[in-house]
Amino acid sequence: MPLTVRDVGIVPSVERFVSTNYLLRHIVVLAILIVLTLCTSIVAYVLALHYGYPTHFSSSDPRLGFQAGKAGRDTMDIISSCASTLITCIYSSVHFDVPRSYAHRLPFLKKMTSRDFWLELWAKVTFWLLGIFSPEMLVLHAFYEYMIARRDVAWMHANGHPEWTVTLAFAADMGALVGLTEEGNEVPVRSGFALHEQLLRNRAPGTLDCKALEYELADHTKADLLFKIITTLQIVRFFIGTVARFVVKLPVAPLETVTCAYVLCTLMYYLLWLHKPYNIGERIPVRVGPPVLQRSRPVSQPTPSVNSMEPSKGGWKKPFRSFWDKYGAPFIEPPMSEADRLHGSERMWQSSPYMTQGSLVAAAASLFVGLAHLACWDVEFPNTNGQVLWRYCSVFIIVLPIFEFVIILGAAIIDRHWVTEAMNKIALTFIVIYCMARLVLLILLGHSFQSLPAGAYNTKDIPWLSFIPFIH
Repeated sequence: MPLTVRDVGIVPSVERFVSTNYLLRHIVVLAILIVLTLCTSIVAYVLALHYGYPTHFSSSDPRLGFQAGKAGRDTMDIISSCASTLITCIYSSVHFDVPRSYAHRLPFLKKMTSRDFWLELWAKVTFWLLGIFSPEMLVLHAFYEYMIARRDVAWMHANGHPEWTVTLAFAADMGALVGLTEEGNEVPVRSGFALHEQLLRNRAPGTLDCKALEYELADHTKADLLFKIITTLQIVRFFIGTVARFVVKLPVAPLETVTCAYVLCTLMYYLLWLHKPYNIGERIPVRVGPPVLQRSRPVSQPTPSVNSMEPSKGGWKKPFRSFWDKYGAPFIEPPMSEADRLHGSERMWQSSPYMTQGSLVAAAASLFVGLAHLACWDVEFPNTNGQVLWRYCSVFIIVLPIFEFVIILGAAIIDRHWVTEAMNKIALTFIVIYCMARLVLLILLGHSFQSLPAGAYNTKDIPWLSFIPFIH
């Protein structure tokens, strides 16, 4: 059956947070918000520069505009090195789910005319764009998937499948595994729990050969080792070059500093996805033998916690234990319903487990990006208001994610419908302001090349750097 927009989503990278139906119902409002954000950002930038004054630079610190063909390095060298590092990092780090169609099997010319191919490509492009413009959201994606996979492994271990690994949990969550019934019918699964409920409930422990499944999964993984080595060398070379300029007190372009923060975010979600299979194009059938064992209790029955089996203790520790049991333990290990376990990370709604924790992780990633912009606090532009605009926007992208986390945490604690609705509107306002600040900073990054210090193009003090290969 051919894919439709509803299958893939209008913006697949964000439709785990909100449903496609919700986006379709509010598509006009969202379109207006996007246009308003773009226009407001550009108008704010133009007005700020219009009412500013030319910056008077010190004669001891000469400034240069766009440089081409200059000895050492020129403007395009700086831009291309940052762009190539960022692109290779994002391309090799984003781990996609298994394609919903078989368009990838088609010859090249037929792919170009296949609607399914372009819909699948659009899904990938939205994630790549998310990595460029909002890397903290990819960190949230990776964190949520990792925590769901970790809980899935714990559940499988507790229910007779000790060889079930994080890699297999990731594979099930990304749609790489499909169960086969005795009649040969395919049963889609999104977690080890779903696989157990569909195929393994009445079978003996050990019926599922996890080792053989992992070997087959490794055979389907299309991770290009050479490309990953090149990406690693690219990151190392970029960091060495940037740190070396700091050490010898050579100016660093704002774009280079910001790229370092983006690369750190990339490394964060790469580490969270370290055990997730990469670029799998086909689903792997999971076959099990006939039922040989009837379990004496329902597998969905929760296992008693350690704290509930311990006798209550008095003394001064009791209030702290009560506080931990009520607030601390649910935050570290939030309760998961059977629906949450069945769907895996397919849904990342506000009420989903680990969304509050994920918001904290995303806020931390935003802090890295914000601090990189804040490190360029004294960056100067041809117009005096350029620096003022840079400073305000840098503070915004640090403070607003923290406010977002507080709002999400508050909505989760109060747990009232009207409070959630009100806080969602406040959060949406903050998101719009945050996007405006990021857009203005992106424009200012390009504007900064009109007044870079002359030392930013100097490579004479670090001649050894030219002997380390680098892809531009």
